Amino acid sequence: QFEGFDIAPPLESTQQRAANHPFTIAFSARDLSSAKGFETYMRLVNRLVAEGKNENTRFLAIGDPTAATYGYEQQWVERRYKGEVASFRDHLLRIYPSAQVVEFPGRLPYNEFSRMLGNVDLFLYPLRYGVANWGLMEILARGGCIIGSNWGFIPELVHNDVNGLLLPDNDDSWIQAIEQLRADPARRARYAKAAIETGKRYHISQVAPRYMALFERAMAHKRAPLAAIA
Repeated sequence: QFEGFDIAPPLESTQQRAANHPFTIAFSARDLSSAKGFETYMRLVNRLVAEGKNENTRFLAIGDPTAATYGYEQQWVERRYKGEVASFRDHLLRIYPSAQVVEFPGRLPYNEFSRMLGNVDLFLYPLRYGVANWGLMEILARGGCIIGSNWGFIPELVHNDVNGLLLPDNDDSWIQAIEQLRADPARRARYAKAAIETGKRYHISQVAPRYMALFERAMAHKRAPLAAIA
Protein backbone atom coordinates (compact mmCIF):
# COMPACT_ATOMS: atom_id res chain seq x y z
CA GLN A 1 0.00 0.00 0.00
CA PHE A 2 1.54 3.29 -1.16
CA GLU A 3 1.40 6.32 1.10
CA GLY A 4 -1.19 9.02 0.49
CA PHE A 5 -0.13 12.31 -1.07
CA ASP A 6 -1.53 15.81 -1.13
CA ILE A 7 -0.22 16.99 -4.48
CA ALA A 8 -1.92 19.91 -6.20
CA PRO A 9 -3.04 19.79 -9.85
CA PRO A 10 -0.56 20.90 -12.52
CA LEU A 11 0.45 24.52 -12.22
CA GLU A 12 0.79 25.02 -15.94
CA SER A 13 -0.19 23.30 -19.15
CA THR A 14 1.71 23.15 -22.39
CA GLN A 15 -1.04 25.19 -24.02
CA GLN A 16 -0.29 28.10 -21.66
CA ARG A 17 3.39 28.29 -22.50
CA ALA A 18 4.96 30.79 -24.81
CA ALA A 19 5.23 29.83 -28.45
CA ASN A 20 9.03 29.93 -28.26
CA HIS A 21 9.16 27.71 -25.18
CA PRO A 22 11.94 25.17 -25.80
CA PHE A 23 10.95 21.53 -25.71
CA THR A 24 12.11 20.47 -22.25
CA ILE A 25 13.34 16.95 -21.52
CA ALA A 26 14.00 16.31 -17.84
CA PHE A 27 15.21 13.82 -15.30
CA SER A 28 13.91 14.32 -11.77
CA ALA A 29 14.86 12.49 -8.59
CA ARG A 30 15.96 13.34 -5.06
CA ASP A 31 19.42 12.04 -5.87
CA LEU A 32 21.19 12.04 -9.23
CA SER A 33 22.16 8.41 -8.84
CA SER A 34 22.85 5.36 -10.94
CA ALA A 35 19.94 3.54 -9.28
CA LYS A 36 17.46 6.16 -10.52
CA GLY A 37 18.92 6.02 -14.02
CA PHE A 38 20.76 9.34 -14.07
CA GLU A 39 23.68 7.97 -16.06
CA THR A 40 21.26 6.63 -18.68
CA TYR A 41 19.67 10.06 -18.96
CA MET A 42 23.06 11.69 -19.45
CA ARG A 43 24.02 9.10 -22.06
CA LEU A 44 20.80 9.71 -23.98
CA VAL A 45 21.27 13.49 -23.88
CA ASN A 46 24.84 13.06 -25.07
CA ARG A 47 23.61 11.06 -28.05
CA LEU A 48 20.76 13.43 -28.91
CA VAL A 49 23.16 16.38 -28.98
CA ALA A 50 25.88 14.49 -30.86
CA GLU A 51 23.33 13.50 -33.51
CA GLY A 52 22.03 17.07 -33.82
CA LYS A 53 18.60 16.25 -32.40
CA ASN A 54 18.59 19.02 -29.79
CA GLU A 55 17.36 22.05 -31.73
CA ASN A 56 15.25 24.32 -29.47
CA THR A 57 15.57 21.76 -26.68
CA ARG A 58 16.25 22.31 -23.01
CA PHE A 59 17.65 19.53 -20.84
CA LEU A 60 17.10 19.56 -17.07
CA ALA A 61 18.38 17.24 -14.36
CA ILE A 62 16.39 18.14 -11.26
CA GLY A 63 17.89 16.81 -8.04
CA ASP A 64 20.81 17.10 -5.67
CA PRO A 65 24.10 15.84 -7.17
CA THR A 66 25.61 15.59 -3.67
CA ALA A 67 22.70 13.81 -1.95
CA ALA A 68 23.21 10.43 -0.33
CA THR A 69 22.31 7.59 -2.71
CA TYR A 70 21.46 3.91 -2.43
CA GLY A 71 24.73 2.99 -4.09
CA TYR A 72 28.42 3.79 -3.79
CA GLU A 73 28.83 6.34 -6.57
CA GLN A 74 30.47 8.96 -4.40
CA GLN A 75 32.94 6.54 -2.83
CA TRP A 76 33.85 5.25 -6.28
CA VAL A 77 34.40 8.80 -7.58
CA GLU A 78 36.60 9.67 -4.59
CA ARG A 79 38.76 6.56 -5.04
CA ARG A 80 39.10 6.96 -8.79
CA TYR A 81 39.75 10.71 -8.99
CA LYS A 82 41.39 11.41 -5.62
CA GLY A 83 39.51 14.68 -5.21
CA GLU A 84 39.91 15.89 -8.80
CA VAL A 85 36.21 15.29 -9.54
CA ALA A 86 33.60 16.31 -6.99
CA SER A 87 30.64 14.09 -7.76
CA PHE A 88 29.15 11.32 -9.87
CA ARG A 89 27.50 14.00 -11.98
CA ASP A 90 30.86 15.57 -12.76
CA HIS A 91 32.25 12.16 -13.66
CA LEU A 92 29.40 11.65 -16.15
CA LEU A 93 30.02 15.07 -17.67
CA ARG A 94 33.56 13.94 -18.37
CA ILE A 95 32.57 10.77 -20.21
CA TYR A 96 29.55 12.33 -21.96
CA PRO A 97 30.89 15.74 -23.03
CA SER A 98 27.91 16.63 -25.22
CA ALA A 99 25.72 16.42 -22.10
CA GLN A 100 27.29 19.69 -20.92
CA VAL A 101 24.05 21.27 -22.18
CA VAL A 102 22.16 19.82 -19.19
CA GLU A 103 21.04 22.38 -16.61
CA PHE A 104 21.37 21.47 -12.94
CA PRO A 105 19.14 23.63 -10.73
CA GLY A 106 20.18 21.65 -7.65
CA ARG A 107 18.10 21.19 -4.55
CA LEU A 108 15.09 23.51 -4.70
CA PRO A 109 12.42 24.83 -2.32
CA TYR A 110 9.27 22.79 -2.87
CA ASN A 111 7.25 25.58 -4.51
CA GLU A 112 10.04 26.29 -6.98
CA PHE A 113 10.47 22.58 -7.66
CA SER A 114 6.74 22.28 -8.38
CA ARG A 115 6.83 25.17 -10.83
CA MET A 116 9.81 23.65 -12.61
CA LEU A 117 8.00 20.33 -13.05
CA GLY A 118 5.18 22.24 -14.72
CA ASN A 119 7.57 23.51 -17.39
CA VAL A 120 8.73 20.06 -18.51
CA ASP A 121 7.39 18.49 -21.71
CA LEU A 122 8.88 15.03 -21.32
CA PHE A 123 10.33 13.20 -18.33
CA LEU A 124 12.78 10.34 -18.72
CA TYR A 125 12.71 7.84 -15.84
CA PRO A 126 15.17 5.08 -16.83
CA LEU A 127 15.18 3.39 -13.43
CA ARG A 128 17.78 0.70 -12.89
CA TYR A 129 16.64 -0.58 -9.50
CA GLY A 130 14.81 0.57 -6.39
CA VAL A 131 11.34 0.72 -4.89
CA ALA A 132 8.35 2.94 -5.57
CA ASN A 133 9.06 6.50 -4.53
CA TRP A 134 7.50 9.89 -4.09
CA GLY A 135 9.43 11.38 -6.99
CA LEU A 136 7.68 9.39 -9.71
CA MET A 137 4.26 9.92 -8.13
CA GLU A 138 4.92 13.67 -7.95
CA ILE A 139 5.52 13.72 -11.72
CA LEU A 140 2.42 11.64 -12.48
CA ALA A 141 0.09 13.60 -10.21
CA ARG A 142 1.20 16.85 -11.82
CA GLY A 143 0.44 15.56 -15.27
CA GLY A 144 3.95 14.78 -16.42
CA CYS A 145 4.49 12.84 -19.64
CA ILE A 146 6.84 9.98 -18.76
CA ILE A 147 8.99 7.46 -20.55
CA GLY A 148 10.00 4.88 -17.96
CA SER A 149 11.76 1.55 -17.64
CA ASN A 150 9.59 -1.52 -18.19
CA TRP A 151 10.94 -3.27 -15.10
CA GLY A 152 11.10 -2.76 -11.35
CA PHE A 153 8.25 -0.90 -9.70
CA ILE A 154 7.51 1.50 -12.57
CA PRO A 155 4.96 -0.76 -14.36
CA GLU A 156 2.96 -0.76 -11.10
CA LEU A 157 2.31 2.97 -11.60
CA VAL A 158 2.86 3.58 -15.30
CA HIS A 159 0.72 1.55 -17.68
CA ASN A 160 2.22 1.35 -21.13
CA ASP A 161 0.62 3.70 -23.67
CA VAL A 162 -2.02 4.71 -21.11
CA ASN A 163 -0.44 7.16 -18.65
CA GLY A 164 3.10 6.93 -20.03
CA LEU A 165 5.41 4.80 -22.12
CA LEU A 166 7.46 1.83 -20.91
CA LEU A 167 10.64 0.78 -22.68
CA PRO A 168 13.41 -1.83 -22.35
CA ASP A 169 17.01 -0.94 -21.60
CA ASN A 170 17.86 -0.09 -25.19
CA ASP A 171 19.12 3.37 -26.17
CA ASP A 172 17.78 3.13 -29.72
CA SER A 173 14.27 2.53 -28.38
CA TRP A 174 14.49 5.53 -26.05
CA ILE A 175 15.83 7.87 -28.73
CA GLN A 176 13.09 6.80 -31.13
CA ALA A 177 10.40 7.26 -28.47
CA ILE A 178 11.69 10.71 -27.53
CA GLU A 179 11.51 11.83 -31.16
CA GLN A 180 8.04 10.35 -31.64
CA LEU A 181 6.59 11.94 -28.50
CA ARG A 182 8.17 15.28 -29.28
CA ALA A 183 6.35 15.27 -32.61
CA ASP A 184 3.02 14.19 -31.07
CA PRO A 185 1.65 16.72 -28.55
CA ALA A 186 -1.78 15.06 -28.60
CA ARG A 187 -0.28 11.80 -27.39
CA ARG A 188 1.67 13.61 -24.68
CA ALA A 189 -1.54 15.32 -23.57
CA ARG A 190 -3.33 11.96 -23.43
CA TYR A 191 -0.61 10.49 -21.23
CA ALA A 192 -0.66 13.59 -19.01
CA LYS A 193 -4.42 13.45 -18.51
CA ALA A 194 -4.26 9.77 -17.53
CA ALA A 195 -1.27 10.45 -15.26
CA ILE A 196 -3.29 13.02 -13.30
CA GLU A 197 -6.00 10.40 -12.76
CA THR A 198 -3.33 8.00 -11.47
CA GLY A 199 -2.22 10.66 -9.01
CA LYS A 200 -5.79 11.16 -7.79
CA ARG A 201 -6.00 7.48 -6.83
CA TYR A 202 -3.10 8.01 -4.44
CA HIS A 203 -4.35 11.27 -2.93
CA ILE A 204 -4.58 11.17 0.85
CA SER A 205 -8.38 11.48 0.64
CA GLN A 206 -8.47 8.18 -1.26
CA VAL A 207 -5.69 6.34 0.55
CA ALA A 208 -6.57 7.21 4.18
CA PRO A 209 -9.91 5.30 4.14
CA ARG A 210 -8.14 2.22 2.78
CA TYR A 211 -5.61 2.39 5.61
CA MET A 212 -8.43 2.78 8.14
CA ALA A 213 -10.20 -0.26 6.68
CA LEU A 214 -7.00 -2.29 7.11
CA PHE A 215 -6.61 -1.11 10.72
CA GLU A 216 -10.24 -1.90 11.51
CA ARG A 217 -9.93 -5.33 9.94
CA ALA A 218 -6.83 -6.06 12.01
CA MET A 219 -8.54 -4.91 15.21
CA ALA A 220 -11.63 -7.01 14.45
CA HIS A 221 -9.43 -10.01 13.79
CA LYS A 222 -7.67 -9.44 17.11
CA ARG A 223 -10.96 -9.15 19.02
CA ALA A 224 -12.58 -12.21 17.46
CA PRO A 225 -10.53 -14.88 19.34
CA LEU A 226 -11.10 -13.03 22.63
CA ALA A 227 -14.86 -12.98 22.04
CA ALA A 228 -14.82 -16.70 21.25
CA ILE A 229 -13.00 -17.47 24.56
CA ALA A 230 -15.43 -15.34 26.56
